[in-house]
Amino acid sequence: MKMPTPRLRSMMGPVACLLMAAWLVSACSSGPPPKLYLLEPLQGEETIEGTTAGPSLEALGMIKVSLPGYASNPQISSINEDGTISQDTDHRWAEEPANAISRLLAGRLRERADASVLIEPWPRDFRPMARVEVVFDRLLREPRGGADMAGQILLLSGDGRSLLRSVPFEFVLYGRDTARRVFFVAVAKGIDDIADMAVQALREMRLQS
Repeated sequence: MKMPTPRLRSMMGPVACLLMAAWLVSACSSGPPPKLYLLEPLQGEETIEGTTAGPSLEALGMIKVSLPGYASNPQISSINEDGTISQDTDHRWAEEPANAISRLLAGRLRERADASVLIEPWPRDFRPMARVEVVFDRLLREPRGGADMAGQILLLSGDGRSLLRSVPFEFVLYGRDTARRVFFVAVAKGIDDIADMAVQALREMRLQS
């Protein structure tokens, strides 16, 4: 077997050290995986009573919610006491935030309006009485662990050609503690409030099917 030349032998030491250092850095940086959280409907004592009865809303179309760039990231975005925003690499949404919020909002609209609610794209033969679009200008975990959210509820005609009403929302739902799960409970409560506001506004307009 051909033996390494003296020059090659002299290089093996530094190369081995570099490989060992790279392995150590990798081992130190590969800590436990981040914790993932699902956005779920309110449960038990947190469940909200249904919307007061009003004119029937048989079918509603819903457009996927729009979020600011920082809130589209699976990492939980928090606003700090000094007004800066930080993102948590150890605690994340289990799914794309816009998809999670759209799913929950559609479910709450369905419950509040007692109507068929489909998220766009929907079947060609689906003829909604109105379309609901929610645009978030702000969605952050507040310093106490709850949710700070603001934006607009856009109520459109069934064909999507006319804006019927724009309903602004802005509220802070303070957390009981700073556990990350509390943030998701607060977001679920906020989504329920948004659904209630949308259904109440639609019923006030007395839409015709």
